[in-house]
Parts: sequence; structure tokens; C-alpha cells
Amino acid sequence: MSNRTQMKFINFVLVISATVATGAAQQSDLPELTLDEAIQQAVANNSSLKTASLETVRANDDLASNRTRRFANTQVMAIGGQLLTKPSVTFREGSLGVYPGTGPIPGTDKTIDVPRKPAGLVSASIAQPLSQQYRIHLQLKALGLGVEATRQDKEKTRLEVIDEVRRAYYTVVQAQSALDSLEASLPFYKESERLAGENFRRETVLESDVLGADAQLMKTENAVSEAADQVANASEKLNDLMGRDVHVQFRVKAIANVDDELDTPAQLEAIALRNRPDLKKAKLQVQQADYDARAKKAEYIPDVSLAFTYFSTANLQNALPSNIAVAGFQMTWEPWDWGRKRQEYAEKRVKEEQAKVAVTQTERSVVLQVRTALRQLENTRRQLALTEATERASRQRLKEVQEQVKQEAVLTKVLFSAQSDLASADSREEQALAAFWQARADLKKAIGEQ
Repeated sequence: MSNRTQMKFINFVLVISATVATGAAQQSDLPELTLDEAIQQAVANNSSLKTASLETVRANDDLASNRTRRFANTQVMAIGGQLLTKPSVTFREGSLGVYPGTGPIPGTDKTIDVPRKPAGLVSASIAQPLSQQYRIHLQLKALGLGVEATRQDKEKTRLEVIDEVRRAYYTVVQAQSALDSLEASLPFYKESERLAGENFRRETVLESDVLGADAQLMKTENAVSEAADQVANASEKLNDLMGRDVHVQFRVKAIANVDDELDTPAQLEAIALRNRPDLKKAKLQVQQADYDARAKKAEYIPDVSLAFTYFSTANLQNALPSNIAVAGFQMTWEPWDWGRKRQEYAEKRVKEEQAKVAVTQTERSVVLQVRTALRQLENTRRQLALTEATERASRQRLKEVQEQVKQEAVLTKVLFSAQSDLASADSREEQALAAFWQARADLKKAIGEQ
């Protein structure tokens, strides 16, 4: 290699190094977002998780409101207005008694007419449920299990949000790695285009070679733009999952190496069957259906309450008693319902059987998801090992080419090609590592762990 060629090569490397350093400096100005920070912000701000939390609050409020049914029920009814008819009350002769000294009271039929005028009446009652307490207890138990089911829904949503954040974070890592690889290979294609132009002027290459170099450069520049768009899209999606402004810019932290610690498939399945919130909810629904059925059966018991009732009239000329107060027991019973309660109870028991079937189906689904996620994890692990081997080969190839360039055994563009190959291999390794952690996140979701 001539001294002039060596100087050109050194100048070119310096320019490229300065460009890369400038880009890296610009990237370092952006705040770094770690995976733990992304998960923490998503759990605090994610819209879906907030909705699930509000559903739990709603269920608790519903339970609290139904607890008040254990206590006395009070009702007050008052009406005041203009009489539209002329009501009358007739007392028949002797209807109030017949006495030896006075004879019948009244002595003759007596009619009391009430003219059309303003009148009113007031009725008040207090009833403390007694026999209904058992049915109310069963209903409250069912509602309490419903509250716990909403908590499991919330936990399921939380795990799904965490999984989505992990996948979105690793997608940003993959997209950024692809962009870095393309940007690293861009100087090679620019240099190839320049060399092709010089060689064409020296008539050492064909015009098609020049056009091919131009096309390859344009293709790479387009790929860089597309990769930048993918980084932006992935970053905006991650911002949305975190519940913050999608315009916030950040850079992701390099992900850790592969975690080789993993339980056996049987242990993972046992963990999943113990932790999965959807399975817990399915089991809660079986208990809830049982309480619903028992509460329905309790409707056969007559409603007996300790009651007090007061009734008063106003401006009716004493045609009716103005004050009536009664204290005692009140019973409401439907002795014959044409089989309605029996059919409703049977429907509740069918619902319980459906819930039991759902538990079995959910258990099978959980096991299948764990086994599928485990296989996918092993596939990504093997793919990662392959990319690591390719990266080591590319790195060794670059060392050998660098040594050959020093000995003037190969052209400079061969060195750039080796550098580009190494950048691509590094990118594929980074993407394979991100894919591994995505599969690891899916496995965590499958076994119900954060």
C-alpha cells in the first residue's frame, strides 16, 4: 500500500470516527431509561391498570352497600293534596255496641261525610330482618368472592402490562441495535461508491459497477431511515404503555447477558398452577356460584322481620283514626310459586358446574402456555448461541483483515466490508439477546411471576 493510499485511509477513518463519536455524544445527551424504571412507571400510570384498580374499588363499594341490608329498613311515606271525591264513613246502628242503659250506639245509621278539601296522611315503618340474615350472609359471601375475583383481574392486568412493557423495551433495543448496525455499515457503502467513481474514471471498472454501488448506498440509506422510524415507533409505544407523553425521548440501557438459571418444566408448571391469577379467579368463581345457589335456596325461608309501623291522617274530620302505631313481627311468604324457585336454584347449580369445567380448562391452558413459552425460550437460547458464534467469527475475521491491510495483502474496501460484517453480527447478537429476554418475559407471564 502506498503512502498516499495509507494517508487517505487514515483520513477516512478519522472522519468516520468523528462522525460516530458525534452521534454517540448526541445519544448520550438523552436520559437513560432502565427496564425497572419503565415497569415502575407503567404500573403507576398505565390506563388499563388504573381501570382494573377502579373496578376493584367499585366491587368493594358494592359489597359495602349490600352489607347495610343486615340492618333495619326504614321507610317514610307522606302525601298531601286536594281530595277529589267526598269520602264518607257510615256507622251502622249499634256498630259501636249496645248497652242496657243507653241502647245501641249509634241509635241509628250515622254517615260522616268529608268535603272536598286539602288532606294528608303520613306512614312510617321500621323493619329489622331476622330470618333473612342467613340469605344475606350467603349473598355477602358471594359478593366478597367477587371482590377477590376483581383483585385477580387486576393482578392479571398488572402482569400483562409488565409483559407488554418488557416486550416493548426489548423491541426498542432490537430496533436501536439494527439502526446502529446500519449506520455503522453506511460509511463502507459511501466509500465503495467513491472508489467505484474513481475507478470508473480510471476505466478499471464498468459503469454497471458504479450504478450498483450507487443503488446499494441508496438502499442502505433507506434502510437507515426505516430503522429510525422503527425506533421512533417502538419508543412511542413504550411511552404509551408507561402512561406518559409519547414525545418523550430516551435511550435504553444495554440488556444483561443470558440467565441460565431455570427450574425444571414440572416445577414451572407447579408454580404457574399456584400463581396464575386467571386460575385463581376461576376457582373463586366456583365458590361464588355455590354461595349464589345456596342463597337462592334460602329464598324458601319466609321473610320474618321485627317491625314497627305508624300511621297518621290530617284534616279528615276524624273520619279515620288520626294515629295508629303497631309493633310486632312481620312475615312475607310466597307458599306457592309454580316451581319458579326450584328452577332458579337448578340454574344456579348448573352455573356452578360450568365454573368447575372452566377451572379444568384453565389449568390445561396454563400448562400449555408454560410448555410453549419454555420451548420458545430454548429456541431463542439456541439462536443466541448461533449469533454469538457468528459474532466471534466476524470479529476474528476483522482482526485478520486488519493484519492483512497492514501487510498490504488486501484492499482497503475489504477492511470496510469486514467491519460492516462485524457490525451486522453484533446487531444480530443484540437482537437475539433481546429475543431471548422477550421469551423469558413470556415465560414469567405464563407462570404468573413479575
